[in-house]
Amino acid sequence: MEATRKKRNSQTEGTVLALMAALLWSTNAPLIKSLSLDATLVAGMRALIAGVVLLPFLRPKKIKWGLPVVSMMVFFTLQSLFIVVALQKTSAAIAVGMQYTAPVWLYLIARLRREAVSRSHLVSLGVLTAGVAVSMCSRSGEVTLLGNIIALSTGIWFALLTLAMQRVGGENPLGTVSLNNLFMAAVLLCLCAAQGKLGALKTMRASEWVIMLILGVFQFGGGYVCYNLCLRKISGTRAAMITPLEMVFGPLWVAVFLHQYPDVIGLIGFLIIALGVVIEVVYTHRREKSALQQMQG
Repeated sequence: MEATRKKRNSQTEGTVLALMAALLWSTNAPLIKSLSLDATLVAGMRALIAGVVLLPFLRPKKIKWGLPVVSMMVFFTLQSLFIVVALQKTSAAIAVGMQYTAPVWLYLIARLRREAVSRSHLVSLGVLTAGVAVSMCSRSGEVTLLGNIIALSTGIWFALLTLAMQRVGGENPLGTVSLNNLFMAAVLLCLCAAQGKLGALKTMRASEWVIMLILGVFQFGGGYVCYNLCLRKISGTRAAMITPLEMVFGPLWVAVFLHQYPDVIGLIGFLIIALGVVIEVVYTHRREKSALQQMQG
C-alpha cells in the first residue's frame, strides 16, 4: 500500500511539473513578439542564456557519453530550430500546434515496440488529435505548404526528444537541460555568425535584454527543467498529452498582453485540446484510485 501511495504521489508531482512546463513555454509568443531580432538569433541567444544559467549544475564527468546523449542534443536542437523556421514560414497556430502531434508518434512507436498501452489513453489521444487538427485549420496568419510540412516534423522531433530524455535519465536534470541548451546555442549562433546576424545584438535596447533574459532563464530553461523532471515521474506519452496546454495558455497571454485574438476555429481547437488534457488527467486519477483501493482491499 505504501508503494502504491508513493507511486500515486509521484504521478501527481509529474503531472504538476508537466503543467508548469506548458505554462512557462506558453509565454514564448508574447515575449518573442516584443523583440525585433531575427527569430534564429533569438532562439540561439535564449538557449545560450539558459545553458549558462544552469551551467553550475553541469557535471561532465557524470555524463555517460554515448548515442542516447548525442541523439538527445540533436533532437533538442532540431525540434527548437524547426519551430523557429515554421514560425517564419506558416501561421503561429500551426507552427506551435504541430509539435503536439508528438503523442500520436509516441503511441505509434509504443505499438511498434509492442508495449502495453492503456485503452483509456486512446480516448484522450483521440480528443487531443482532433483539437490539434481543428486548430490547424485556423486562418489567423500566413499559411504555406512548406511551412506546414516543417511544422509537422516538429512533432516527430518532440517525440524522439522525449524518448531520448527518458533514456538518458540520470540524477542531474538541470545539468542535462544546460547541456542541451549549450549545444543548441553553439549550432544556432554559429549559423547566425555565418549569415552576419550577430551584429544586431549591438542595437538591442535595455528592455529587450530584460525580455531576452526572461526568455532564457524562465520560459526556455525553466520550462525544460520542469519537463525533464516530470519525465522521471510520469510516462513520456502522458507528459506529451499534458503539455499541449501551451496551445491554450499561449493565445491567452497574447490576448491579454498584446490584444491579439485567435479566430473562432482556433479557439474551438484550443478548447478541444484542453478537454483532451482534462480527460487524460481524470482517467489517470481514476486508475490510480482504483489501484490503491485494490491494494487496500
